[in-house]
Amino acid sequence: MPSGGSGPHGPFCTSCHAPIVEGERSIRVDFKTDPQGHKGLSGLYHEQCGKPFASLARVINMDWFGRF
Repeated sequence: MPSGGSGPHGPFCTSCHAPIVEGERSIRVDFKTDPQGHKGLSGLYHEQCGKPFASLARVINMDWFGRF
C-alpha cells in the first residue's frame, strides 16, 4: 500500500505489484512453504501474472512422500 496521498487502494498483485482493480480477473495462489505470504509467494495475483505461480504451487504443494 502506498503511504499517504490519494493513490489507489485495494489489493496489489503479488508478482507485478500493480493494483488489482474491481472487475479485473485475479487468482489466489497459496504455497505450503509460505502460508501467510511473508516470503512474497502466497497471495493474490492478476490472472495472467499468477498462471506460472499457480503451476509452481501445484508441484511444490504435492505430498510427494504420501505417494510412495
